[in-house]
Order: sequence, then structure tokens, then C-alpha cells
Amino acid sequence: MSAITAPLRRTRPALERPGDRHLRVVEEPTPRHTLAYAIVMILVFAVAVFGAVSLNALAAGASVEARALDAHVTEAERVYAQLIADVAALEDPARVRAAALELGMVPPGPVRHLSLERNLPADGAVPDTRTPDAAADPLKPLLSAER
Repeated sequence: MSAITAPLRRTRPALERPGDRHLRVVEEPTPRHTLAYAIVMILVFAVAVFGAVSLNALAAGASVEARALDAHVTEAERVYAQLIADVAALEDPARVRAAALELGMVPPGPVRHLSLERNLPADGAVPDTRTPDAAADPLKPLLSAER
């Protein structure tokens, strides 16, 4: 046999001291305000319902306005197409010819070309001969010539 000593064991009363207890005296529970909570929840619910109904009403109003604008656009497109057709009818060469004849206009005759045979001072041609009564200024005939 050997002479080994066992470790010392602590006894239960030594572990339990009066300050180590986690127990406390429970007081009366505080009264809950269930009526106030219910009123707040009813108000929140009422605001949410009112907001949803208001948004639906605004959406319905915007939808009616969008339909009215679509109808207006459709009518404007129809009027535009009619105006385009009217312009095309007015630009018809046969109608323009008939309107010109009603105003007393006549069809054009054969085409003629004019050619000038003489040289004008404006074209750069200056007469070579000077008369004694001609002006001393060489630019005067150029400036006073009729065009």
C-alpha cells in the first residue's frame, strides 16, 4: 500500500455563501397599458388604410387624365393627316394650272434667248477715242454709264 493522500474536498456549505445567491424578491408586475397600445395600433392601421386609399384615388385620377390625353393625341394625329392630304391636293400641278387660268394667266410661249452685240462700259469695254469735250476723269464714263 502506498501512502498517497487524496485532495481535499470542499463541502457544500462552504460553497454557498449568502451573497452568491441569484434569487431576489419579485415585486408586483407593472400594469401594462393595453388600451394605449390598442389605440396606437388602431391609429397606425387607420393611417395606412387612408394612405392606400388616397394613393389609389390619385392613380385613378392620373389614369383618367392619361386617357383624355391619349384621345387628344389621336384626334390631333387625325387632323394632321387630314391637313397633309389637303396640302397634297392643293399642290397638285393640274389644280395649280386651273387656278392660274382662272386668274387670267396664259401658258408660256416658246423660249427665246437674248444676246447683246454691243459692249457696255460696265463690261470693261472703254471707248478708245476721246472727244475734246470728254471729261478728264477716266472713271467718269464707267460710273455714269447706264447699265
